Amino acid sequence: MSISGSGAPDSSANGACVPVSGVPNGRAHNESESATLPVLDLDVLHELEEDMGSTGIAHNFARDYISIWNKRRSYLERSVEDNDSEAAMDAVLSVKNSATMVGAARLAQLAVDLERLVKRGDLSAARDLLPCVALTGEETVSGLKLGYLPPES
Repeated sequence: MSISGSGAPDSSANGACVPVSGVPNGRAHNESESATLPVLDLDVLHELEEDMGSTGIAHNFARDYISIWNKRRSYLERSVEDNDSEAAMDAVLSVKNSATMVGAARLAQLAVDLERLVKRGDLSAARDLLPCVALTGEETVSGLKLGYLPPES
């Protein structure tokens, strides 16, 4: 998994999210823009450390992001499945803004893609993108745990 700020894509994704059964083209997402972004841009977190004058604050922010990820994902999935455009937009903006702040570049771009779909009222297409969002979110959580946060003692 690419977690550096180098911009190198995750080679296991092969330019897209992994194949998913039940999706019309067999892939949850095949937008080259998000696939070329790193899962985690550590430069964003290092900048947060500098701005706050402490690694502890940035580490706590990353831990908070991890602890609320499943809640954000569930809210997004539920609102899209319920065809609730207003709630879906609220959920998408939450995912997008939090991903941007924690350096989750690929997830933030997927959220931008979702935002466009929700604005168009195309919740069916948004629904097709949800497996990729979930996968990318989990990759982000793993990247934070393994590539940014210090090991728990």
